[in-house]
Amino acid sequence: MNVKAQKFFSHRATLLLDCIFAALAPLFFWSNRSTVFVFVDGVLFDGFCQLIFWLTVINALFATVLAALRWRCKSWAEQPPEWCAAAGCATLCLTVVFAFVNIGLLAGAGESVGIVFSDAADAAPWFIAYVLAVVLAFFFPSISDKRARTVIIVLVLLIVILGVLFAVYPPVNYEFMSDPMVIDTGSDYSIVFATSAAGTGYVEYEYGGKSYVVYDENDGRINGSSTIHSVNVPYEHLNGNSYKIGSMRVFGEYAYGGMNGRTIESESYEFTAVSGEEQTLLCISDWHTRTKKAKSAVSHLGEYDGVIMLGDAAASMQKEELAAEYIVAFGGDITGGEIPVIFARGNHETRGAYAGELKDALGMHEFYYETTWGDYRFIILDSAEDKADDHVEYGGMADYTAFRTRMVEWLESLEKTDKKTVVICHSPTIAAEDYLAERAFAKIDELGAGIMLSGHYHNCYLEIDEESGFATYVDGGHNNGVFIASRVKLSASGIELYACDVEGAEKLSEMVAWQSA
Repeated sequence: MNVKAQKFFSHRATLLLDCIFAALAPLFFWSNRSTVFVFVDGVLFDGFCQLIFWLTVINALFATVLAALRWRCKSWAEQPPEWCAAAGCATLCLTVVFAFVNIGLLAGAGESVGIVFSDAADAAPWFIAYVLAVVLAFFFPSISDKRARTVIIVLVLLIVILGVLFAVYPPVNYEFMSDPMVIDTGSDYSIVFATSAAGTGYVEYEYGGKSYVVYDENDGRINGSSTIHSVNVPYEHLNGNSYKIGSMRVFGEYAYGGMNGRTIESESYEFTAVSGEEQTLLCISDWHTRTKKAKSAVSHLGEYDGVIMLGDAAASMQKEELAAEYIVAFGGDITGGEIPVIFARGNHETRGAYAGELKDALGMHEFYYETTWGDYRFIILDSAEDKADDHVEYGGMADYTAFRTRMVEWLESLEKTDKKTVVICHSPTIAAEDYLAERAFAKIDELGAGIMLSGHYHNCYLEIDEESGFATYVDGGHNNGVFIASRVKLSASGIELYACDVEGAEKLSEMVAWQSA
């Protein structure tokens, strides 16, 4: 190694910067763990990403030790050994390689990139603590300039004080993320809303001459650790009535006492149920975080009486914030809290650590149920995941065959009524198991359902069974930069389907007749 290269790779500033950037590599690499690790391991070998992660950790530690030796060893001050330059070159090269690996992983994360940065932000305090510890332990003692030492001490104290302050009192403007959404659960309404930080949730209204304040609670204990709040209200209490939502910010819940912030309250919302023989419904699916495009498409569909959300709000439900922003806030934006929503879970709502909490968070009793809007019966089914339970993507956390079996058994227990029937399910296949799908469709035919509204395939089309006349409509959703939303008009004469994109361009216009009794 020539003299110039040796000087560069053993320079104190070079090694210090390498130490810091090398420490960033495991931070961002680990933040990708819930996105693309399983796919990379599938292409190469199981555990490959874990191996690379530990290599980034070892490289960061080695870069730190090397930089510390260079700063602290007086014998290296004038003429560092050649191996120091070689080691510095090696760690710097590895750091650059890991940087490109992280960039590649971020590119592959797609719509999950927000989760990567969110996880990185959660781990950032540990990274900052690591940097401060390294600076104070290895580099600070080598600084002889008193002014520089004073500046460093002041900066470190300031960082520590602000860190503690922000940890106890997170600097968030406490507010509602949007209007609430009102989910028809099949037995009552769930008024759901999200706040910008954790807190309580309650709903105020009057009914029958009595004032009600109903909290989001479990067996008397008010929920204060969530940003999503749901309150269940009887149908008759809300139909044609007004209500307000409120929330108190909660910094900490203790065994005795607590640390609370300010209380916020909304203006009144006037709620109107869907009724009658003629209904106009908004049908939307597979928005996958593209809420702006979805709302743009919706803006061309005119007024509607109710909303059918067909699932796949984001790539996963890894964190509460995804459900808050892409289900609750989005649902509030397109309903204004004044018309009801039917929510059908998509396969991407079954993925991630928060997926198991979603039902309770939304105030739903089951993900499959039936309800009645005016003259029409709606049967909501849940196709759950779209692959076998042992698929590598699910990490051993799927038991959906048993879930779908229970759902089909429930479906088979339903009786035919004189109401025209609409089936709602995220996937038009209903079940990944052929034998369960056959049983489900046989029962749907027996019930005389006229149409199934679904999504999943990111393509807008209508299929009608020539023999039975049963129609399957697949709403478009997001597909290669295009977003398609649909309007469904129900009347005695039939089912009118209309779909358009974000520019208002027509993508489908069809009329479907009800099946004869």
